[in-house]
Amino acid sequence: MRLSKGIGSLLVSAALCASPAWAQPIDDQVRIAARALADEGFALYGEGKYADALVKFERADALVNAPTVKLLSARTLEKLGRLVEAAEKYRSITILQIDDKAPDAFRDAQGTAAKELAALTPRIPTIELTVQGAGAEIATVMLDGKVFPRALIGVKTPLNPGVHRVEADTPASAAAIDLKVDEKQAARAVLELKPKSSTEPGGGDVVAPPGGDTGTTKKPPGSTQRIISYVSLGVGGAATIAGVGLLASAYSTRSDMETYCQRAVDGDEPCTNVSEKDDTPVSPLRYKNYRESIDTRATLSTAMFVVGGVGLTAGLVLLLTAPKAKPATPTKASVEPWIGIGSAGLRGTF
Repeated sequence: MRLSKGIGSLLVSAALCASPAWAQPIDDQVRIAARALADEGFALYGEGKYADALVKFERADALVNAPTVKLLSARTLEKLGRLVEAAEKYRSITILQIDDKAPDAFRDAQGTAAKELAALTPRIPTIELTVQGAGAEIATVMLDGKVFPRALIGVKTPLNPGVHRVEADTPASAAAIDLKVDEKQAARAVLELKPKSSTEPGGGDVVAPPGGDTGTTKKPPGSTQRIISYVSLGVGGAATIAGVGLLASAYSTRSDMETYCQRAVDGDEPCTNVSEKDDTPVSPLRYKNYRESIDTRATLSTAMFVVGGVGLTAGLVLLLTAPKAKPATPTKASVEPWIGIGSAGLRGTF
């Protein structure tokens, strides 16, 4: 199946020199362009650059529409591992209608294509896709990102060797597997539909988990009580801190008052001592203001201590009595053997 530039040029030259009944007349410009494309394709093919060579051969084929050039494209597709497309290209050569005036190279190309098709066909692997589970009858099946016809589900279908992605999807469930298929292999893939964990974008229904839940996540037991306890502890702590601040302020004011009075304040007795600076009497109004400020701050401090104590006590009680989540029941361990395409092993839950 190796091509040489001489043989390839000969095949294209035969095509360019002929004007078969099904083809349009070929002018000199088209002949030169097709020959140049073919020569470039031969060079690339010889370097193992089959993808680039295929582009050149297919463009030349579009210009001359001859079985000899199609044969080159088919062989290049085969090199690329695109066996399905190569088989179709060989088959298209075998069914071409060639008139009596066509060159012998055309009939030789048809015969060669038939032989190479017969040799290639047994190498083409097949896949049989099956979908199981709820919604299998409406599932959209994808093979390598393309919709797989429902008429082919459960039917052996030719495909190229290599790694393939198989997916099935419904509004409520889905499945996907990757499998490697080798030449001549008859692969079988079973897609087990499983419920989706959440609503798919586009309007799929929420799948209800066991127990009749509509899909709303349940809060852990006691979560609301814990939240209230945290709030209560926060309020109690803040009130206690505020009480300490007010008490400290009251003592600071008392110290200021005693600076003006040379004896300790006792009850409602007015302060009549003289000022330390200029021996003038201290105003009774100043004394009254000091006392009112001290009393007010002391009262507020007491209230804050009461609120703080209640808050801290209530928060601690709520936190300690909040229900705790029960530990999940361990899943019973199980192990079972499995056999896959070209592989085997064990699987289970623990």
